[in-house]
Amino acid sequence: MKTKTENISDKELLELCSSGNNSGYSLLYQRYSKAVFNSIFRLVNDREDAEDILQEVFVKAFSEIKSLKNVESFGGWIKRIAINQSLNFLRKKKVYFTEIDDDKMLDSIDDDELEEKLAMESRVKELQNIIAEFPLQTRTIVNLFLFEEMPQDEIAKTLDIPAGTVRSYYHRAKKKIFEILTQKSQNERYA
Repeated sequence: MKTKTENISDKELLELCSSGNNSGYSLLYQRYSKAVFNSIFRLVNDREDAEDILQEVFVKAFSEIKSLKNVESFGGWIKRIAINQSLNFLRKKKVYFTEIDDDKMLDSIDDDELEEKLAMESRVKELQNIIAEFPLQTRTIVNLFLFEEMPQDEIAKTLDIPAGTVRSYYHRAKKKIFEILTQKSQNERYA
């Protein structure tokens, strides 16, 4: 059952903000903070840092709320701010993304087969745990592609690296994920 506040559109909440009504800000925060936090946490992989960045994201969003052109896209807009803030945080920590010299494509993996494995609801958490163990560059690219649904070309532009590098990191990660899931599946069968 929907509560009264769930029936209020983002447009109406933004109008409340514009009129100086603080409940608009509060309700927008309640509506989007969990999803935004999850996006941040997947990138920075540290709860305290993610909480700090979350606060920065909402401060920035609320201070720039009048620059939002399409009020229907508030969710996407604030997620974009979160991703940029997270990447800025990583850069400040002196984490840089480097080009991979090896341009060869790795062994071909059937994308449909992997997508089926990744799509299984019961394995999402397992997948997130595997990705969390990847090196930062790989983890960032995989999270942006799989969970933020950012196209590879946009990831390349955002991280300021060649698109081929993004594809290479992603394909290597995909192969590693497939290997880990296959191994775990085999271990479960023989256990």
